[in-house]
Amino acid sequence: MLLRTKAALDECEAHLSATDSWNSEIESYLTQHVLIVLCADIQQSIYQILESRLDGAGDIELKNFAIATGKRCLRSVGKNEVSGFLGFFSTEAKNYLNTHIADETVSLYSNAINSRHDVAHSVGTKITFMELQKVLEASVEFLCVVKDAIFSSLNRDGALGSARRSEDLPLDLLIPPVPNNV
Repeated sequence: MLLRTKAALDECEAHLSATDSWNSEIESYLTQHVLIVLCADIQQSIYQILESRLDGAGDIELKNFAIATGKRCLRSVGKNEVSGFLGFFSTEAKNYLNTHIADETVSLYSNAINSRHDVAHSVGTKITFMELQKVLEASVEFLCVVKDAIFSSLNRDGALGSARRSEDLPLDLLIPPVPNNV
């Protein structure tokens, strides 16, 4: 998870060390670069989690629609936006994120997302390059909780395969009902 960000972080750190550019404008520029890569990587990871969740959908057109809609709904990866995105799955998924993530993780994650916004639309960032490793760890933890939240309905309702066969379970819109007379 977040392999592109990890690679950028490692490459930039190697450059800073090789050129002894710590505490310089170069360090600031590379920090901003990693923040931009991180946010793009997080968004792509959430899209991949969504696609993975939809792999069980038997209707490929419905799956494609849900993926395209999900990508249009999630345009920012701030905690509140991701929480709202999870709310489209269920209130339980949204609540799962809000109750299963540590405040320190949310703080590190949110600071990074807000700093990326400042890089793009304002004055740059106050995050240092040395803080990026903790930011990366917090982002991975955040994505793990997002994944668990998206898949939580499968755990709640039982295995996806048995959900298809059981008529007693509530309707799962990702698995269309099949008429009995077919």
